[in-house]
Amino acid sequence: MSSTPVYPPLDNSFTVSGLVDFNVEHNPRQPLFVYSEEPGSLTEISFLEFGHATHRAAHLVRPGRTGPEGEIVAVVANTDSLLYEAIFAGMIRAGVVPFPISSKNPAEALVSMFERSACHRVIITHASLGPLLRDVRELLPTDFPLAVEEIPTLSQCYPHLSNEVENDTFVPYPASQEGRSPDDLLFYLHSSGSTNFPKPIPQTDRTALSWCRADVVKDFRGSRAAVMHLPPFHTMSVIVQFLTTMTSVCSVALYPPTSFADHAKAPVMPSPDNIKEHAKRTHSNYVIVPPIILELWSGQPDTVEWLKTLDFVGFGGGPLGLHVGNDLSAAGIPLRSIYGGTEFGGPLAICGTPEQSKAREIGDWNYITFSSGLGDNVRWVPQGDGQFECQFLDTDKWKVSVQNLPDVDGYATSDLWEPHPTKAGFWRIVGRRDDVLILSSGENVVPGPMEDIIISSQFIDGAVLFGRERPQVGVLVQARPGVVIGDLSDFRNKIWPQIEDANKIAPAFGRIFKEMILVASDDKPMPRAAKGTVTKKPTLKLYQSEIDALYKAVDASSQPATDVAPPKTWREADVQVWLGAQAADISSGAQVHAEVDLFEQGFDSLSATFLRNRIVGTLRASTDAGVVKAATGISQKFIFSHPSIKQLASQIAALVSGGEHGAGANSAAAAIESMIERHSAGLGERITASRTALTEAVVLVTGTTGGLGSFLLESLLNDPRVKKVYAYNRPGKSSATIHTRQRDAFADKGFDVDLLTSHKLAYVEGDSALPQLGLSDILYAEIREQVTMVIHNTWRLDFNLSLASFDTNVRGTRNLIDIALYRSARFMFTSSIASAQGWDQGRGAFPEEVQTDVGVAVGGGYGEAKYASERILAKSGLQATSFRIGQMTGGLPNGAWSTTDWVPSLVKSSLALGALPDAHGVISWLPTQAVSQVILEVAFAAEAPSIALNVVHPKPVAWSTVMQPISEALHKANLTTKVLPLIPFKQWFEMLEQRERGADEKDMSRVPAIKLLEFFRGLSSADAAIRQSQGTDAEAGGSRSFSTVKSQAASDTMRDLAQIDAEDAERWVGYWSSVGFFT
Repeated sequence: MSSTPVYPPLDNSFTVSGLVDFNVEHNPRQPLFVYSEEPGSLTEISFLEFGHATHRAAHLVRPGRTGPEGEIVAVVANTDSLLYEAIFAGMIRAGVVPFPISSKNPAEALVSMFERSACHRVIITHASLGPLLRDVRELLPTDFPLAVEEIPTLSQCYPHLSNEVENDTFVPYPASQEGRSPDDLLFYLHSSGSTNFPKPIPQTDRTALSWCRADVVKDFRGSRAAVMHLPPFHTMSVIVQFLTTMTSVCSVALYPPTSFADHAKAPVMPSPDNIKEHAKRTHSNYVIVPPIILELWSGQPDTVEWLKTLDFVGFGGGPLGLHVGNDLSAAGIPLRSIYGGTEFGGPLAICGTPEQSKAREIGDWNYITFSSGLGDNVRWVPQGDGQFECQFLDTDKWKVSVQNLPDVDGYATSDLWEPHPTKAGFWRIVGRRDDVLILSSGENVVPGPMEDIIISSQFIDGAVLFGRERPQVGVLVQARPGVVIGDLSDFRNKIWPQIEDANKIAPAFGRIFKEMILVASDDKPMPRAAKGTVTKKPTLKLYQSEIDALYKAVDASSQPATDVAPPKTWREADVQVWLGAQAADISSGAQVHAEVDLFEQGFDSLSATFLRNRIVGTLRASTDAGVVKAATGISQKFIFSHPSIKQLASQIAALVSGGEHGAGANSAAAAIESMIERHSAGLGERITASRTALTEAVVLVTGTTGGLGSFLLESLLNDPRVKKVYAYNRPGKSSATIHTRQRDAFADKGFDVDLLTSHKLAYVEGDSALPQLGLSDILYAEIREQVTMVIHNTWRLDFNLSLASFDTNVRGTRNLIDIALYRSARFMFTSSIASAQGWDQGRGAFPEEVQTDVGVAVGGGYGEAKYASERILAKSGLQATSFRIGQMTGGLPNGAWSTTDWVPSLVKSSLALGALPDAHGVISWLPTQAVSQVILEVAFAAEAPSIALNVVHPKPVAWSTVMQPISEALHKANLTTKVLPLIPFKQWFEMLEQRERGADEKDMSRVPAIKLLEFFRGLSSADAAIRQSQGTDAEAGGSRSFSTVKSQAASDTMRDLAQIDAEDAERWVGYWSSVGFFT
């Protein structure tokens, strides 16, 4: 099969469904969709696999081709684009008319579109859109039937995901026996809803194929376009991801699917960072993004450098700020404006004619050239001020989907354009006749209806919305004569009821927040026409500087919140009540539940920005210096990091209050005891433990794809005493199989991957927090009957979360204890030294026994939950050990040490800072393979194991004894021109803190320790205290000391473990270099 693409003819001899079949026949192995699950990986979905997926989707949507042809079926779903495209094309194949609809539409809009299109069947994702569906049902007339069904799954449509070949099992969908006209209805798309509810717009085969003939489609030949962020219901997505790929045999990059293993899992949420990351990973050379993304990228030098390497950078859906476009174009980025509409397709050309291509210069980035095939199909209607309205005429060559011209068949866009002063065929869009505000996100907001509601207030005489090329809308209002404005916050509150009424008819992205209300001053009245109406353009020009200042202030969060009353106190309970009121206010009065994720309750990034601004502004408005200082701890990602009212309240109270920690500690201790009591119910009676088989052992080990888990699994598979290993893991976030994930983990550690073909190994995927570990009755019974040993090694690794966030981990531990109790199996639990985070160091080394004083564990939720599990395990009566494991390093054979750990971050950052930190005291780090061996030696010991052991290095070494060899290894690996000096930790941290100020993305990459600034601040403070006390045996960084007498007696590995030396350091540096960490 030739690797040269074969392009389909576009002479109306094909239907759109026929385009899919043409590519299956002529281009089966060409990549259609590509995605990357992790750096360095690339997965391809061929035209063949997609074509077969459309057949499978057709079988699922309309089995046996039963029922009427041409049934209209809506798709309202939050799912992976890879699945969405197969469903869309599969419905067309099945003779069904798909109607993809945005799930962001309110229920009223959905009802309107269902009624207008006579749609009585909808495919939906119930898990995410169940509430929306309920609202739709309540609004639908009782005599309007609506059948609702769950969307087919990714695994149903792509059973061989990325691996399908010609001879795989495949059942073609039966072809239609009825003739089809090119003017028959093919699919619906809907308008943006700029002026009212979105309207269903019918599309035919003739229309869609005329769109395929546009020059822009041909310009995509040979490209790979990063369009993973485009919502699949959008017209641009239909054109680029479906029609263009089918016509030009090009590929598009998507996000990796998330729903292969978990069908209810939401797709990846686009962000500026992950768009760039996945475009890079997939080696895309075309990128199309909304203007707001380019504006964010323009401030990142490394991103600008990457954009310069691309062949095409397109933006559409809204205007790009002139200064941003000029800067990007001048930097050498191939920037182009793109244009299109649901009513008329995408009638442009990227390159233009040879003459236009030659004439295009750097400053022409915002000028568009139209497809050469249009000719006289474009009519330019002069407006009398040098601007022209663009109208598309309907012909055989180019079909429009909506006709609204009075004299000929065609469509008036209402878009206003200016021609280039010297270059023929170059046009620049400058606005709209209907005065729609186009935000920098590409969303449209119609000011008129909202302004009419606002000026109905008895206090307002004029209102003008603003926000063109901005991320959010604001309003400029003028008070009625005689109305005293007085305090700005009081006046805003007076007019707020009308603002809320206006927000009710606005789309979510068009809401007005209190912070975005600007009041005209008496000495600058709004300009008005002779009839007394406000003239908008002169008014906005008059207040341009005030509008600019308002956006700048909001962006910088610099405004003290003078119009927001603070909470009663800054204690957690009062803060929670206050936050609930603010969140409800931002959500236009909607009820907000304190313990539910805000983003599951309708919050978006704009809502989060304003909630954060209110928090910061209220803190800064305080007269208490301590409260004001707390504002510095509210990062840009604060709401995203703590996405519920309860979590936010806890964090804010902790930032503000330094005198309430005692009460907090008591509360934390009570919460831990409550968790222990809840998850140990039914335990406590001592069982008669049968002797655990030391040969023919059947081991259930959790978390085998992780760092320590891989070492445990490798040793168990090599151990002749082991008969069988159940490797139990949670389903992966990607579509990679458990075998692939385990193989990758082994390869990363330098293990023999052939071990994974052992007859001993059985992979099991489930959720330990669920009943029966999330397994079938048969498999659960099999494991329970056979297992003689459980090694519980998996745990959520997040030191920022509270105890409550680890409830599922503790519940999972109890469920595993229950399975061990069935046959009195031994139970090995990998705990952490964090379970002793509250230990008073004045009492000496932490002992190797279970502590009943819960106070020893109070601190972060991670350690508290580990402690709770230790206590629960002790109550079980099993032969069991909790291993309190300290800092693990890269182990043999290749020194693999995860680059996300704090030590690698410290080392890489030191390269940029020019020095490594020197801490006073010793470190008790130990290699991962040693930890694994300790666990297994205890597990297989003839005698009953100790209930708790501390696994830290019994022969600690001075901090400098490790850092100096690292410095020398960096130099030996040619990563430095000289051996980096060791400087006091305080001095190193001050350098890090200096780099953090104003750090951009490039700085964060070169100096990853910036992301752990507070962690290193703690190490620096602890080091200063240790230096002052002149202690030499203290653990560096303030860590607790742990007794290892029992662990050394129980394990030869612990007793004989060699100290960390230069060879270890060289292995670590070698591994980090090999995975590209330093590049």
